[in-house]
Amino acid sequence: MGTLFCFQLPAQVNYTAQDQVTPYNNTFGYGTNMGVYDGWSDQDLAVIAKGDPSQGVAGAGCNTLRPTLPEWFLEYWGYDIRVDAFAYYTQLGVRDNVVFIGYPSEAHRDPTVYCNGVQSNLFSNLYLPIWDGGANGTPVNDDNHYALYLYRMVNLYGEHVRFWEVWNEPDFDFSNNAYKAPGEPGNWWENVPQPCDYQLGAPVFHYIRMLRITYEVIKSLDPNAYISVGGIGYPSFLDIMLRHTDEPEGGTVTSEYPLTGGAYFDAISYHTYPHYDGSMRWWDNDIGGFAYNRNSDEAVKGMLRRKDELEAVLENYGYNGSSYPEKVWLITESHLPSASFDPEFYGSDEAQRNFLMKAAVACQKNDIVQFHVYKIGEHVPRPQASNEFDRMGLYQNFSNVPLYQAEITECGIGYRTLHQTIGDAYYDTEQTAALGLPELIEGAAFRHPDGQFSYVLWARTTTDESESASAQYSFPPELGINQLARREWDFGATGVVTNSSTQNIPLTGAPSIFSAQATVSNNNLIKATPTLEILPNPMISEAQVQLQLPTRAIVDLHIMDTNGKLVYPILSQQDLAAGSYQFELDNAPLSPGLYFLQFKGPGQSYTIKLVKQ
Repeated sequence: MGTLFCFQLPAQVNYTAQDQVTPYNNTFGYGTNMGVYDGWSDQDLAVIAKGDPSQGVAGAGCNTLRPTLPEWFLEYWGYDIRVDAFAYYTQLGVRDNVVFIGYPSEAHRDPTVYCNGVQSNLFSNLYLPIWDGGANGTPVNDDNHYALYLYRMVNLYGEHVRFWEVWNEPDFDFSNNAYKAPGEPGNWWENVPQPCDYQLGAPVFHYIRMLRITYEVIKSLDPNAYISVGGIGYPSFLDIMLRHTDEPEGGTVTSEYPLTGGAYFDAISYHTYPHYDGSMRWWDNDIGGFAYNRNSDEAVKGMLRRKDELEAVLENYGYNGSSYPEKVWLITESHLPSASFDPEFYGSDEAQRNFLMKAAVACQKNDIVQFHVYKIGEHVPRPQASNEFDRMGLYQNFSNVPLYQAEITECGIGYRTLHQTIGDAYYDTEQTAALGLPELIEGAAFRHPDGQFSYVLWARTTTDESESASAQYSFPPELGINQLARREWDFGATGVVTNSSTQNIPLTGAPSIFSAQATVSNNNLIKATPTLEILPNPMISEAQVQLQLPTRAIVDLHIMDTNGKLVYPILSQQDLAAGSYQFELDNAPLSPGLYFLQFKGPGQSYTIKLVKQ
């Protein structure tokens, strides 16, 4: 079953997400869902997602991934089956991964049939105590199958994962009640689904119980991890979680079950597919039917409307940064298709590419920290496609295609372009406001670690089933920009940079990226970022921190304990030139246990685990 790392377990947490949620301070996550493709290993998929210059692979610009580690899979193959793959992700520079979890083995599945002959899909023994004080060699109760699964898994994979997502689409609705408004029969705002009404096949309070177990176990192992609800789609399901506890019969507040579900997750992960979820249509009484505005900008609006709807639920229950901490936001599945198979649905290569690039920009403007494409490769070869989901991917289908020869799609090139041009940058609210963008132009300003800005701009698409748009934009003189370098959506494939004046710039419906630096190497296909490593790790008595800086920076480098307290300052506001640095930890006052090495530079922050044995 694999060997557990020798982590010293800190005390059980005495706080919840109603007390604290750590603000996310890393750069934006350009992510993708994985999948299974004949002839390709998980490591191979990571290479074409991220890119690897040493192998001549430019990749699709992804810096984070969304794999899965279901319990049935780990029980069958052994818990360490994917350790090498996850370590390889980190080696490539992939970080802050999202892993969706759950899915018990048959031996650990709840045998209860709650209705209509449907067995629960959740774990048995969820309501046994979570902890047993080490009676069975682990601090968790080994008879609580879900708790033991979490403990074993996180010990092995935790250093490579930032977001633990409990189930995938737990609110997948079979009853057509989830979307109903309050007052309608069966709606979820005023009722709870029957176990057979949705995919869990169990009382919804049992899902809240899973959130509670996940929070307690994982936070005890890794306080910096984020616990997330599974990729949800319905605000009414979120309302259910926020108005009920994990009390098994009715979700009521009792002394044993004192807190509602919002106490047990830090992050909201949601799914949005604007081509079919109604984002681009509305009912028009004048025509007695639906009116449409199907284009990439309207699709992005639909993506953000879903966040607004979910956020309104959180606000109603006090998760607004005032009564309780705000949640962290992710989109873990979304895309437009590159072709349409239904007269109502919208899709083309151009629309798909524009949507993906605009969605990544819009996420950063709206406090969504990661966006995960569905998915890395299309389901089937294009001639065999029969529905819109067959035509979603950063690459065309590459099952049995020679290694690294997958054909990248237009949207994959656009994704790569964004990561190459603004992947190290943070969205800048003030600089964006200073642009004074008119109504027909959309975009944003991004600040790089060296203080320079890049600007992503485009003309809004406003016509049904069309990506055609045009506008002109002039940068305000007070910004002090004399000349710009311009890159189009396909820069990631062509490497072409052109000089642009700052006035009367022609824009189209496709995003263009502008930089105040007039000349940039066309061969710089993958941007350099600081790298940080500890060798060996775990350490016994000696270890070395290795830091590589691509540019000059003022740096903090500290060792922190699991409560965020400074243990050993290595560097404090040290002005370092670009280059390689090594720092010995031989004299660091570290007792055996788990620590975090924290790097901070201009607009950047990284944290990696350090284990002292």
